[in-house]
Amino acid sequence: MKTKLLLFALVFSATQMCFAQEGKENIARTWLNENVTNLKTGHNFDMLNSRSGPSGETFRYHHTINGVEVYDSSIAVHVSPKNQVTYHASTYDESVATVDTNPEISENAALNAAIAALQIEGRISQQDIKLYVYNKTGTPKLVYSVKTLSEFLNGYWETIVDAKTGAVLSVEDIAIYERPITDSAKRTKADVQISPGNTASVENEKIEFAAVVDGTAMVFDPDPLTKTLNVYGGNYVDNNDNTNADLDAARTAVTLLEIEQTGSNFRLRGPYAEIAELQAPSTGLFIQSSSDFSFTRDAQGFEAANVYHHLDKMIRWINVDLGIPLVSIFNSGVVRFDPHAFNGADNSSYGGGNLNFGEGGVDDAEDMDVIIHELGHGLHDWVTNGNLSQVNGLSEGSGDYFANSYKRSLGQWTTGDASYYYVFGWDGHNPFWPGRVTNYGALYPGGLTGSIHTDGQIWATVLLEIWEVVGRDRMDAAVLEGLGMTNSGTNQQNAAIAVRQAAIDMGYTCLEIDTMTDRFTARGYVLPAYTCTDCSISAIGSANLSPCDDGGTPSDPSDDTFTGDISVTFLNAPANGTLDLTGDGTASVSVTGLTSPHVFTGVTMTADGTAINLTATFSDDATCAFVETNAGTAPISCSTLGVNDINNVLSISVFPNPADQTLSFLNVTKEYSIAVYNLLGQKVIDQTIDVNTNNLEVGNLASGTYIIKVDGYSDVLKFIKR
Repeated sequence: MKTKLLLFALVFSATQMCFAQEGKENIARTWLNENVTNLKTGHNFDMLNSRSGPSGETFRYHHTINGVEVYDSSIAVHVSPKNQVTYHASTYDESVATVDTNPEISENAALNAAIAALQIEGRISQQDIKLYVYNKTGTPKLVYSVKTLSEFLNGYWETIVDAKTGAVLSVEDIAIYERPITDSAKRTKADVQISPGNTASVENEKIEFAAVVDGTAMVFDPDPLTKTLNVYGGNYVDNNDNTNADLDAARTAVTLLEIEQTGSNFRLRGPYAEIAELQAPSTGLFIQSSSDFSFTRDAQGFEAANVYHHLDKMIRWINVDLGIPLVSIFNSGVVRFDPHAFNGADNSSYGGGNLNFGEGGVDDAEDMDVIIHELGHGLHDWVTNGNLSQVNGLSEGSGDYFANSYKRSLGQWTTGDASYYYVFGWDGHNPFWPGRVTNYGALYPGGLTGSIHTDGQIWATVLLEIWEVVGRDRMDAAVLEGLGMTNSGTNQQNAAIAVRQAAIDMGYTCLEIDTMTDRFTARGYVLPAYTCTDCSISAIGSANLSPCDDGGTPSDPSDDTFTGDISVTFLNAPANGTLDLTGDGTASVSVTGLTSPHVFTGVTMTADGTAINLTATFSDDATCAFVETNAGTAPISCSTLGVNDINNVLSISVFPNPADQTLSFLNVTKEYSIAVYNLLGQKVIDQTIDVNTNNLEVGNLASGTYIIKVDGYSDVLKFIKR
């Protein structure tokens, strides 16, 4: 029965979500039709992706010609929980001419052309091939975009192949790196020793889970310097990946949640992340017969467990704690990571749902900052459905923000410590490279240098200035939801507008929103004018009160009820949750699409002739509440005691009668449940009496005649209260 009820609840919930999405999609489509006109013949906007979250839903309309997408030409339209279009982002290229959209070569031929152009040898661990109308060469062409990740060629490469002729138009490494590429980090064919006859092969690994269990590990959380409040030097140095007692003591014991168990073997693969061999060197997947992945830093397994823990923890935090649904858009929602990549070079990257960590200098996979920074690119990629932007270093700054947000939340460094502001505090800020900071002084746009890694510090710094006021939960959510409204052409200023709009759409307080406005403006961003007003409820009223209903028991006033329509007047409702009515009547309604005043119809209340007492509260903002002690007067009870009840008395008697304060029962021989009614039939006291407890306190009753009914007896007692 429980299974059936759960299934019904899931089906009902999914149905309601479909109805809500359909309504928001219609709003977005209407906005699009009103704002984009004069499309060429054969051109259209197809809604191919949408994403919903606490701030509403973003619909991505892709520009198509005869059903084929135009490369990097789309419009994102965001609809808030109040069903209003509050943000849009566009890379729509209206200049693209219509072309013949029938390819003359196959996808496989395009893949082979890419392999030849890149001189790929060894294993191809990922490939994505898609047909586009390409508008980046002056003359529109029909092309295949071929994206590949391979064993010996560092990077995530996109090859544009003419779908008519097979000619390669361009090749580009579209991976996103921890820091600028240096000669030592570059990887070319000449660097790799390939045995004769080794050609490209496509990996098609498919392993099914047998079970999931929790494992254990020793990790750096977040890094040995932060954990011990030290700076790089002494025993706290890389020393060619060797360990010592101090570095061992800087580890933290953690639980590895939901790792894979196949028979007697355990593997670092779970619902959000999995280890993979993506690039050279090949160090294995660390499959072992124990669920304990505890290593010291000199063992290669240490980095593997360290990365799994931090990826799983961060993605789980977003989905479970923040309530924002967000997983990889690749590999069935699971991000892949290679803890030992770049063939020893000192860099790390994200591309196509994959994270690669180099081993030069301090192993990148030992530093939480590097792990979360690279994951930050992934979060940016996934939340925009592949429309990540590096304009002004937006994604670099976002990755730095998420890394520093987590580290600050641990409360180890203070604002007076230089390390409080460090990004890559273990991997960088040492002889290997200087790292980055989140107290960067440059303003926007004058402080832009053209280097995405440098300029991203402007964005990370201002986000963390706001973080100091609103806290990690609220700021992480606003940044994620704001980025989710943007696209591949968004710069820092438009991202700032989106982050603040996400906070508005999620019902953040005026203090939080005004803080965003102040800090963004001080940093140089120009935001639309916005006057914030906090949520408030100003009135509760009643109307259309029905007559009393005796509930089918005319001699029992305890179940007498009536119904009424209750109106609640409010301003600036929170973006999520419910409006709840409590007190003499109860009711609840979702705030989605809610307008003021809202009328709860047919609320059931007790018919007792007293003032109607009600409280209205928004579930997502407990401070937004209103109490009305007199929203009208309830009808009096419509049940009356029978004639026999009034005239007949039990052998039990009461004394004194009339009574002032205490009424005593005489001749009580057992336990009785009694109820006291006034002559309107309204119950005023419930009590149990027995041989030892035979007094009734009546001092609080109004003067008049009262009836005492004994449960199980038709006879009643009568007394007068003076």
